[in-house]
Amino acid sequence: MKKVKGIVACLLVLSLASSLMACNQKTGDVNVRSKGKKTEETEETEKTKETTEATTTETSETTAEPTPPEPTSTPNLGFNAPEEGCKIEFPTRDVYHYNMTLKLDPTDNTVSGNIVFDFYNDSEDTWEKLCMRDYSSLFEDESMYGKDIKGALTVIENIDDSRTGELSYERDSSDVSVIWIDLDEALEPGEWMTLSYDFTAAVPEIDDRYGVWNGIYNITNFYPILAEYVDGDWSHLAFYDEGECFYSEISKYDVTIQVPEDYIVVTSGEEVSSESVADGIVYEYEADYVRDFVFCASNVFEIESRECEGINVNVLYNKENPPTSDMSKSVEKTFYTCDNSFKAFNEAFGTYPYGELDVVLAPIAAGGMEYPNLIIINDAYCSGFYTQNDYEVLETCVAHEIGHQWFMGIVGSNSGGEPWLDESVTSYTELVYCEYVGGSIADNNLPISSKDLLDLSDPEQAAQYSVCFPLDRPHDEFEGYAYVYGVYQVGKDMLYQMDECLGTDEFHAVLREYVHRYAFTNATTHDFLEVLYEYAGYDNETLNNLVANCLQTEI
Repeated sequence: MKKVKGIVACLLVLSLASSLMACNQKTGDVNVRSKGKKTEETEETEKTKETTEATTTETSETTAEPTPPEPTSTPNLGFNAPEEGCKIEFPTRDVYHYNMTLKLDPTDNTVSGNIVFDFYNDSEDTWEKLCMRDYSSLFEDESMYGKDIKGALTVIENIDDSRTGELSYERDSSDVSVIWIDLDEALEPGEWMTLSYDFTAAVPEIDDRYGVWNGIYNITNFYPILAEYVDGDWSHLAFYDEGECFYSEISKYDVTIQVPEDYIVVTSGEEVSSESVADGIVYEYEADYVRDFVFCASNVFEIESRECEGINVNVLYNKENPPTSDMSKSVEKTFYTCDNSFKAFNEAFGTYPYGELDVVLAPIAAGGMEYPNLIIINDAYCSGFYTQNDYEVLETCVAHEIGHQWFMGIVGSNSGGEPWLDESVTSYTELVYCEYVGGSIADNNLPISSKDLLDLSDPEQAAQYSVCFPLDRPHDEFEGYAYVYGVYQVGKDMLYQMDECLGTDEFHAVLREYVHRYAFTNATTHDFLEVLYEYAGYDNETLNNLVANCLQTEI
């Protein structure tokens, strides 16, 4: 998830926002089908429900209450879905491997290093050139932020092909983040090669997913990474800042990072060792079967650690400049959410296969951002307005970003080309979480009525959603607010209504099979629908109408 400030609240918690739902949504009642037991915390939260209902009742009274479709319990026609809580196995096939030796230099705000990258041509075409993505170079453009953020083009040197020797590169004339490397010897289908290179990337001075602010370094999408080769060409859709837009292959990472001695570092993967050196400390990490490697580092971090469902969870925040003088409630809410997210999502989608998750509460120009084994949450959610209703915004945002560990991390997709597979599916996981804990958040994530998406014969209703449909199209084909509203909200509603059509247990079975079948690969809308219809069959008229109205992909 990547949302600009001000938008995230209306997407995450309807009781704390007005603009999205007031302009675009008719609200009806929803049945909260809680699978979990209410805790004292959620019971206490319900005492505030009268205030929340004052807002929702005012809206719902203006329309007749819709009748949701009756769940249709269908046989698993095409497969036996994995059981609830099934284990997600790492792949046994060969995967790419990055060996990275990195150094973070806070003096000049750079991250640099050497990368040795072993990979193979996993297509049926001969590769005569490679496409790399160098996202950090985009921050050399001051116009992105309207001020000098001290970014720069990444310096890339000493590119070497293990088969032929030194290579050169060119930046794409229309996009500085796109790097083309001509190979002296073509790489045939199934053939391996090793590409090594040195790089130095400037870390911009901004509170964003990549940058340094108040002493906290968010080092993400910072190194040149191989693009995806799909359907006979290299995928290099333009970067955008209002959502997820990255697309890469599952890989193994062996990484060392040198930082000043007083720095705490959290990363994708897990720490293997640490060693003091003359000018700092060197940490060693292993991150297996992830799509990317990121880290956050600071000498102002406070770190608290607990075990949640067998996973080591670290929560970090700025101890010298926290958003509030007392961070204890925010930290407790974060651990509570992590524990219940793992319980809910392990059951619904298959168990989290990694050993660690890091949650960094830090300045970021978004509600939150997901990475393999690490999420960044806007620390503004720990104070002020956002602490109303027992930190519901913080709770929903943390649950959403943890949901991305399944739907971005384990099952990947082209999040720039088919963003609904990333953000809509993950927004639906918010509802899975809500229904598990049985708390008031579910009431604040009311899906729009089933009728709204199923009956588009009314001109006014059709106009309301036409800007969002079809959901399965690239980011640049949405206009204005339609991307945020469509992908984050209407897509969530569509999936909730699939849940209503089939029944929750049946729809979760579909999602488990989808995860099981496409774990550690990249899936498409066609893949998702194939699993859906294999399980549900083609005779569910409500489901058929829903898919036809919302998506353009046919199977």
